Amino acid sequence: MIEKILIATDFSKYAEKIIDCAAEIPGAKEVVLVHVLARDPLARTWSPGDEEKAAAKKLDANKKALEEMGLKVKVRVEQAVEIEEYVVIERVAKEEGVSLVVMGARGKGLWRGLLLGSVSNDYLRYGSKDLLIMRYKTIGEAEQAELAKFCSLIFEKVLCPTDLSEAGNAAIDKIASEKLASDLILLNVVAAGEDPSRIEADLKGSQEKLDKMKESLGAAGLNVRASTLTTAAEGPRTYGSGGMVAVKSTPLAPVGGVVEKILSVAEGEDVSLIALGSRGKGWLDQATIGSVVSDVARMGSRPVLVVRSQKRS
Repeated sequence: MIEKILIATDFSKYAEKIIDCAAEIPGAKEVVLVHVLARDPLARTWSPGDEEKAAAKKLDANKKALEEMGLKVKVRVEQAVEIEEYVVIERVAKEEGVSLVVMGARGKGLWRGLLLGSVSNDYLRYGSKDLLIMRYKTIGEAEQAELAKFCSLIFEKVLCPTDLSEAGNAAIDKIASEKLASDLILLNVVAAGEDPSRIEADLKGSQEKLDKMKESLGAAGLNVRASTLTTAAEGPRTYGSGGMVAVKSTPLAPVGGVVEKILSVAEGEDVSLIALGSRGKGWLDQATIGSVVSDVARMGSRPVLVVRSQKRS
């Protein structure tokens, strides 16, 4: 169960919003609130005493806010000296025995607020704990309204892409076993290979597996839809049930590869969360974290839950 979580904060507006949402994470009872002081690599000397005091004061204010939500809170100010910040976060997560790390998405440039900040990206790639990356749809005057929406509905409608391996199904298994959500969309994307004649057979085989999963999850009381798509160049193809929307090109996600299909479905279905297993035998497989998982987390506009799995199918 998600009972003890770690929230890594840099006191940015993105990180501060996570504090407001902490109590909405299903099962959350305890919070470890961490701020990591990082030495400026260009600085010849570093005396972090004043920074520690300032950080402790801010953390104390955050602690009071979380305690008012009924959460048990522990605060820690840590230093990253000649190591990356994500390494410190990983150490603290293990020391505290948390089951989930929560971080905000930060970015600059054309897609401001969509691309991941470096610390979040590093923990996504190399961390060992399940990771929830929070996102907010707007920046500016309307932000508080959108924030309230995402906070209250974070697990309301969850898109679960999977490559159908045991490890790739880790997020689906976690959501079902811990009853984190009741409305799921299962999605498998069949990548177009060199043999177009195999696409039809692969689509049918994939959908049969998804339908079996749907039946099992439905028996457990979940509302589930299941669809298989293909990245074939001939155009959008959809197999499945439950009225899945057609995949269309958008400014964020043109119809194309696996990642684009996932992001397009997430936008078209207006899901509240994308949940993925971190490793699998197909398009989720890579040395550290699957490239599809990494790209969805970096490029998407929705909150993303990454469930780590040590299983390799």
